[in-house]
Amino acid sequence: MASLIKQHGLYYVQFYNGKRRPKQKRVPLRTRTKQTALKLKRQLEDEFAIGAFDPWLDDTIYIEGEEISKDSTIKEALDQYIKVKSKKDWRPNTAKNAKYVLEDFVRKISNVQPVGGITEDHFNTFLNRTDIKYETKRSHKKKLKTFLIWLDENNLAKLNSKKLHVNNDGGEQEESINYFTKEDIDKLTSYISGKVAKDLQKGFQKKETNALWLIDFIHWQRLSGMRLSETLNLRANDINTDTWEITIGNAHFVTKSKKKQVLPIQSVEPLKEIARRKLAECSSEDDRLFGHSCRRHTNRLFNRYLKKALPNKTYLNIHSLRHTCCIELLRAGVPIYTVQRWLRHADVKTTQRYADLLNMDISEQVGRVLK
Repeated sequence: MASLIKQHGLYYVQFYNGKRRPKQKRVPLRTRTKQTALKLKRQLEDEFAIGAFDPWLDDTIYIEGEEISKDSTIKEALDQYIKVKSKKDWRPNTAKNAKYVLEDFVRKISNVQPVGGITEDHFNTFLNRTDIKYETKRSHKKKLKTFLIWLDENNLAKLNSKKLHVNNDGGEQEESINYFTKEDIDKLTSYISGKVAKDLQKGFQKKETNALWLIDFIHWQRLSGMRLSETLNLRANDINTDTWEITIGNAHFVTKSKKKQVLPIQSVEPLKEIARRKLAECSSEDDRLFGHSCRRHTNRLFNRYLKKALPNKTYLNIHSLRHTCCIELLRAGVPIYTVQRWLRHADVKTTQRYADLLNMDISEQVGRVLK
């Protein structure tokens, strides 16, 4: 009567009836466990057989015992979305940041608005307010897009994520990937070195605590491609100097994928050199490699020097160093799947965005090999 389908790690029941339109109707089960999925499948088949459930007519979905339908309010749908994502995908900080943006979105369109009446215009109106900067709009878009897709996949609203757009100066602007050139890196690190030297002479910075650590930090981010939170939470004992493997994720920090990840740097001498230097400064195995833990302070310090060293490139930020790593590897001809593993992208499609940005000459690349 129905078939069980697994897609993106989640299970669905797909009903078929050649006389109905569409002929196939898929129902999300919201579970990753096959045993649970089979139990729910049998339950829905039984209900369908006695007429208590019709996937072609019934818009209601069942998630963890709660009913959400197109007639539910957008606030009820959001609460359920946050509950599900927090349990399965999100880290605490991710949940906190997403909740802040999405609850603001829901307040602005009215908490009691039926979720079935939500359109892409509601999202775009919120995104393109004049009181927020372009970079903030881009950040908001990522959070809104995943919520929109969830609403659509669960048949709560008919929405298309491709219709979301971000305006800049009144016109729609394509999303871009910002990255540093090697000249940018040289200018930035040289400026930091010179400025700290002057500040030390004037007594504005101390010999024991100054901003010179940013230079090693910048090179580390560019070469490793690690995320800011990953680097700041890196401890001395996360680096195995026998195998030169870096373990990302420890008792103090959960990675984006919620799994421990390994970065092999045995053949990457510049990273090993920085690691040796920073490890020598650690007094215990539990010390942070770079001695700093605050994201906000690190971002502010970095941006302060960036504005002075590269005044025309203030759109760059610390995360741009991760982009830079990816761009440099692809430009050097490193296979895209190798780059994906180095950057630890969950999907190669993410890495492909960088390759598309470079608009690489396929003929030239193939010509290097086929001689």
